[in-house]
Amino acid sequence: MGGKAASKIIGTPSFDHMKSQKVSIGNRKKNLPIYSSYKLNSMEQTIPKTNKKVLQFVENVILVWLDSSLEKQTESNKSLINQFYRVTGIVKTFSNVNECFNFINSIEYEKIFLIVSGSLGRQISPLIENLDQLYSTYIFCGNQASHEEWSKQYKKIKSIHTKIKELCDAVKKDIRHYDRSITPISILPLSSIIELNDSNKDFINLQMVKSILISIEYDKKYRREFINYARQFYLNNEQQLNLIDKLDDNYSLHTPIWWYTRKCCLYSMLRKAFYYQNFEVIYKLAFFIRDLHKDIKKSHLQAHSHQHRAIIVYRATSMTNNELEHIQNSKGCLLSFNDFLSTTLERNIALRFVNLLRNDTNSIGIIYKIVVDPVSTTIPYIALNNLSYLSGNDGDILLSMNTIFRVGQIEQMSERLYEINLFPASKKDEEIKSLIEYIQDSLEGPSIWYKLCKVMVDLNEYDLAEHIYKTISTEKEDHEREERAYIQHELGYVCELKNDLSSAANYYKKAIEIYLTYLPENHPTILPTYINYASVLEKKGDLTGALNQYLSASKIDKTGDSNVIAQYNNIGRIFQQQKKYQEAEKTYEKAIEILLKDFSSNHPVLADTYYNLAGMYYTMKNYSKALSYYEQTCDIEEKSFIVYHPTLSSTYFNLATTFEALNDEQNAIKYATKAAETARFTFGNDHTETKENVNYLEQLQENSKTVKL
Repeated sequence: MGGKAASKIIGTPSFDHMKSQKVSIGNRKKNLPIYSSYKLNSMEQTIPKTNKKVLQFVENVILVWLDSSLEKQTESNKSLINQFYRVTGIVKTFSNVNECFNFINSIEYEKIFLIVSGSLGRQISPLIENLDQLYSTYIFCGNQASHEEWSKQYKKIKSIHTKIKELCDAVKKDIRHYDRSITPISILPLSSIIELNDSNKDFINLQMVKSILISIEYDKKYRREFINYARQFYLNNEQQLNLIDKLDDNYSLHTPIWWYTRKCCLYSMLRKAFYYQNFEVIYKLAFFIRDLHKDIKKSHLQAHSHQHRAIIVYRATSMTNNELEHIQNSKGCLLSFNDFLSTTLERNIALRFVNLLRNDTNSIGIIYKIVVDPVSTTIPYIALNNLSYLSGNDGDILLSMNTIFRVGQIEQMSERLYEINLFPASKKDEEIKSLIEYIQDSLEGPSIWYKLCKVMVDLNEYDLAEHIYKTISTEKEDHEREERAYIQHELGYVCELKNDLSSAANYYKKAIEIYLTYLPENHPTILPTYINYASVLEKKGDLTGALNQYLSASKIDKTGDSNVIAQYNNIGRIFQQQKKYQEAEKTYEKAIEILLKDFSSNHPVLADTYYNLAGMYYTMKNYSKALSYYEQTCDIEEKSFIVYHPTLSSTYFNLATTFEALNDEQNAIKYATKAAETARFTFGNDHTETKENVNYLEQLQENSKTVKL
């Protein structure tokens, strides 16, 4: 991909065990109740949600200037706008109060620093004072005294100015304070076993992304791509465009540390991307993330390789009450800073800065007291001193981002001011060892790029995963057939997750075509692609095409593999949808025969087969046979799964509908109750499945009351 993994992979990569393999179709079908006036919604196809945040702006701060004089594009106004661009990268101008208010109110992720004339300030201040988007307001006028009295009632009006330099200095200072207050962190709850679940997946996935990005070597094209990408966000900002040109022309003339402290678009975009975990931008900046990490590590070895004594650094920041409570409840847990971290050796500097942050009554001042011990752990850090673009950085320490700490004592220093002690997590720490092992095991793959794609899929960043796979694909030679087929399969899987079924089908088809150029059609390697291709065709309504692919999968000689046996289940379901019930019945029975012979009587695929067979009999209105197979399904699942397993929700529901069809009111209500309880416990009260099950139960109960009356 124009780059190579830092650690070379020996031998031919194996693609046999693809993570995107599916055995059967996703959601189970639920029966439509026979008598209840009830309609199911969960069978409607929905597009899966992604985590992607659509960010219109690539910096955390937007400077807004509201002034009626902006109706005209005068040279004076242009000059002022250029000076504002020296303060921050993004400037928006308005001459109308309503338009300005609507813009501020529409902002989701950024903070607004508003410069406004005195007359319009009177109009807009009561409208925006309580908006979270607004950080501070500055009155820019010709007569300071005339606005001092009315402006006192608005806490977010920081100051009144008549001179442009004083105004710009004040805004720049406050933006710098706000920037320092943003310290994105991830927390891993205290646990002796590391596994991916809802409580820790953000922490682990982010560690994986950072580990991968700093392990890849990038050629110049990645910097060029970033340059072109960045320019589009600063089209009206000559200051930033000039800096971007310098970055393009002179990148190698300065160190990454120098560029980072230059506070150009590299710094601002990196801060924003990590704060909101915008992985598209993080990927664009990957070349710089690696370069900066390497620069810190190299400089650290040169300057601090003989350091054996621990040092203490401080980071002042702010957080909400909820954020503080989360850390307090997680004492002893692991904490990682998501970004490169600027700190100071001087506690007084941190205290002075945190006191400025406490002016915001909605936040709590925090000082991180960070112990950096070179004996117990290796934390890349560097004293900026002469390495920084900016002067006056003596005592500033820059820590690389891929560092994990253990949360220690949390002390309240005064009202709304806390100190959080952080200690480096030693590699001998059992939890750290488990975390490292988990990450390494999870990142198995033929190359570092595939590992990155896998994590992007886990993060629901499907567009980015697709982009990377396509980029890899363009660099593969014709003779690299195994890898080309693998990429086509993975592209199909990503498109299927995006609900782009046409593209998914095309990719799976292409993967099979490539496989068949060097493998027999019944080779086990092709099994996952046959299954996934069939699944997509079935979703598209191409039952004949799906049947052919499932038949191909069933011919694969993989003795003892339930994935192959499961294809009889899938074939039976296709026959069932085609209303070829006799063929479906024979196919299901063949699957049952093989499963009972070669597998345990509690095998999940056997439960799936019973479930599908029951559904077919329900459709045929043979409710007695349907009940028999649903009961066998339920028996296996209750023995095999934990209580309230999500699969049981649909099984209980269909048992209820079958009992209802058999006029067994008592058992219908019994299993409808179980279905509702299981869904509520598993999915929560607001989930569609829960609402359907609860509504059905209430309908049965209402019908029961009516009959008794």
